[in-house]
Amino acid sequence: MTDQTPGSDLPRYLPGTYRSATPPTYPQYGVPEAGGAHLLPKRPPSPPLDRWFTAEHAMGLAASVLIGAVTVMSWATAWSDWNSYRTLRLYAGDADRMDDADLISGLFGIIAALALFTSAVVFIVWLWRVRWNAEMFCRGEHRYTRGWVLGGWIVPVVNLWYPKQVVDDIVAASDPRTPPHLPTLRGIPGTRLVWAWWLTWVVGLVLDNVGQRSVLDGAPQLGELRENAWLSTVSAVSTTAAAVLAMILIRRINDLQTQRPWTPWWAHGNPAP
Repeated sequence: MTDQTPGSDLPRYLPGTYRSATPPTYPQYGVPEAGGAHLLPKRPPSPPLDRWFTAEHAMGLAASVLIGAVTVMSWATAWSDWNSYRTLRLYAGDADRMDDADLISGLFGIIAALALFTSAVVFIVWLWRVRWNAEMFCRGEHRYTRGWVLGGWIVPVVNLWYPKQVVDDIVAASDPRTPPHLPTLRGIPGTRLVWAWWLTWVVGLVLDNVGQRSVLDGAPQLGELRENAWLSTVSAVSTTAAAVLAMILIRRINDLQTQRPWTPWWAHGNPAP
């Protein structure tokens, strides 16, 4: 039921094999065996026979490169904020210099926003695909449905912790040590890598938003520009740390998914009582 991917020693799941074969039989979940022992409770398995495993190293590499571009632009934005502060402090009466500083700041802000949007799209596409792989490796129920792979980033308030838990479940399901018939992933603790990545990302995001709001509240004063420059600098440090950790995390998940045998959970036979 597996084949070899051309040019690779990794097996590849071929869904056509399952479609053409007689559908496998499954135990009646929740029905007691002799002696009162149960198998797995509640819902029966629903094998998604139209899916297959995919290696996501190329998409992960693209996401890592774009995340690196976001890091570069975070430092460029911090430099432009210091430049605006210095220009106002030294050339407060020179309208041309002030206009040039505002133009540089606005241009860098637009480029940084485009870099962030592009990297976010590619990262979420990669995350969506490795989530599909994770659902095939392990039957365990994820904390959130697949739609939250995207929605967790854009829904206010919950975007402060939903994406982290989505990634936690993907890591848990991708780990070769996780049994394929595990009923739920909730009991598996998060890794320190995911915790560190998420905390540094949230800190950088919050500081950047605070700094931008302070500048947008009317004509900025010298003290406000200095405060914003410091916030941008600390945000750039935190964003850089988050970017490095995100690259390591992408590599870690891809490695876990290629190290684990590419066999869907429903092909592992009956679950243990």
